[in-house]
Amino acid sequence: MSTQQRVMSFGTQRATDETMINDNRSSSTALLRNISEAESLKNRSEAQLEAILRESSMLEDEAAHAEATHEKMKDPLSVAEENLNIRRKRPPRELTRDAVERALNEQVAGSKHSIRMLGGVLDACEKELARLKICREKLEEDIDQKRIALEVDSEALNMESGWAGSDTTRRPHSIALPHMWRQRTENLCEECERTRATCERLRAKSRAIQEEAITVERETREATLRALARKVDETERLKSELEASCASVSSEMSTMEDARASVEQSMNDKHGPLALARSRLSVRTSKPGAEVVRDAAERSLEKEIGDLEHSIRKLQLEMARQTSDIHRLEQTRARLEADLRDKADALSLEQECEALQMDLTGRMK
Repeated sequence: MSTQQRVMSFGTQRATDETMINDNRSSSTALLRNISEAESLKNRSEAQLEAILRESSMLEDEAAHAEATHEKMKDPLSVAEENLNIRRKRPPRELTRDAVERALNEQVAGSKHSIRMLGGVLDACEKELARLKICREKLEEDIDQKRIALEVDSEALNMESGWAGSDTTRRPHSIALPHMWRQRTENLCEECERTRATCERLRAKSRAIQEEAITVERETREATLRALARKVDETERLKSELEASCASVSSEMSTMEDARASVEQSMNDKHGPLALARSRLSVRTSKPGAEVVRDAAERSLEKEIGDLEHSIRKLQLEMARQTSDIHRLEQTRARLEADLRDKADALSLEQECEALQMDLTGRMK
């Protein structure tokens, strides 16, 4: 009987020992597998964190570049608006909606559009940087938790003896199933990848908008400069023509004034002979009555007086006509001089605008 009990006791001992060994091996294997999986997830989170940090740095650089371009676009807008204000000072007759004004309006519109688009990029960058920060914080938390969990599992795996009274320690209930534990990290990494993809598209869009803004600014500025150059050339040509016209009118007035002076002198020269002829005729009336006859001398004196009076009247009419022509020429010269002053003022303003645009070209390089 005792032999049978000993056999049964040894069998029970072997069975429990085998169960213990198998359970220990199974637990160790499970711990190793869990450590390996946790290490893999931690490595993935760390790789994702590194990628998030790189993306954050690149997006910050892109945002800084976009902000610099945003500020740079304010310069051409300011210059174009200043040009428009300067050109409003032109004389009333020069206030025309010409090619220069259209080019300046396009320059203003292009700059405002670029500033608006770049402002949208900056807002989007700010939002995406905030999302990247949230992703970074979540990844850092996940990595920290994985690190602690790995330390705990490694410590459990390396334990060779249990703690005294450990069977009385209350263990917390698990709050997540294994697949949920893995899924949380995987979902976080996928969320980070989507965020990074969005940021990458945003950076590409930002570069495209900046390139477009720079291109539009250059094209509208060059169009404005061409329009201003044509306007300056045309105004200088018209100014030269007006100067020539003024000189021509002044020369013609001088000639006519000389002619009028000659006519006036000729008329004055005839007043003496007329007075003399009238005096002679008057003197002859003092002869005795029998001697007063209408002889050849009488008729000659009367003819002389008539001819002189007719000549003086003709000269007076000629002087009046010349005076009227000179007055018309004076009015014409006054109009030409007023137009010339307007052209000179307009030319000065156009050249001032052109100088501002040339300075802008130097700053935008």
